[in-house]
Amino acid sequence: MQMDAQPRILVINDDDRLLNTRRMLLEQAGAYVIAARGIQEAVKDALTKQVDLVLIDATNVGLEHAQILSEFVKTVHPRQCVALLVAPEAGTPAQTKVDRVILRRGPRRLLTEINELIGGRFDLNFWEGQGRYEDADSPSSAQE
Repeated sequence: MQMDAQPRILVINDDDRLLNTRRMLLEQAGAYVIAARGIQEAVKDALTKQVDLVLIDATNVGLEHAQILSEFVKTVHPRQCVALLVAPEAGTPAQTKVDRVILRRGPRRLLTEINELIGGRFDLNFWEGQGRYEDADSPSSAQE
């Protein structure tokens, strides 16, 4: 992958609303997003699409399925960057083969952590009152 190219992110989620919300957020930040609804579609996309990051929403697809999928991706593409997105109340999985576990704490936190994983390729300008990406404590980010 070229480091200056638009980052390609495979987002996996069973909830259409959250899948579309994450797609819009990541596209606004500058990513090319491949959205996979559910495990079957995710497996097909993981095998056929070249991406910089696979982001699996473990809260919606289920932690057990997410871990199986992440192990599959790491087996097929050992150097593939994989992240699990989990609800804070679910806690961090004890054992996982992913590169990072990201707690669902709002769009700003999600973008910051993804940006770190893809080598800082997003042009993120967070400052108070900007409004482009809500703070984790804002009511509009409660579902993120």
